[in-house]
Amino acid sequence: MGAPSRLRAFGGAAGVLMLLQALAVGLYWAVEHGRGADRPGRPFEHEQLSGAEPAPDGALARPDGSELRLGSLRGRAVLLHVWATWCGPCRAELPALLDLGRELRRDGGIELVAVSVDESWDVVRAFFDGDVPPEVVRSGSPAFARRLGVSTLPDTFLVRPDGTLALRFTGARDWSAPEAKLLLAGHAGSEPGNSK
Repeated sequence: MGAPSRLRAFGGAAGVLMLLQALAVGLYWAVEHGRGADRPGRPFEHEQLSGAEPAPDGALARPDGSELRLGSLRGRAVLLHVWATWCGPCRAELPALLDLGRELRRDGGIELVAVSVDESWDVVRAFFDGDVPPEVVRSGSPAFARRLGVSTLPDTFLVRPDGTLALRFTGARDWSAPEAKLLLAGHAGSEPGNSK
């Protein structure tokens, strides 16, 4: 087989591989697009809590050294998020959650409190390149997460204005999904046991 024949054979094989790759990418896109198309109609996965359990009110440290107690936010709904810098799913969902928190505060009066369970501010500051968002606080001990029953990170709770736990979101979520904001706004002011 001469050089031109080998070149044509190689070119044909490369073309077939490129075609197969294009088909695989097209199939992947179609599956992902199909998931997204029916997503808005699906409920944002959560657990409805009884409303009898109060959120813990331990002292949480702010980056500037001051303290935050959840009790000081009584009268406002709180989206209480427990996370860590070493948790891959936490790192992936946190940017969208921070964006949603700012939007909820502006539009609906819901406060985001993102509680890091990291051992020191050094790792949290490094994670944010030194500019820790004001919504981020740190628990001084694992007792805060234990009182919430957190065993897997991330874990997120909606706290009613009266300080009781309304909803729980175990595991990472896509906080940029439109149904997230609707669900939180719909439950933020609800009475215990009443799901609007």
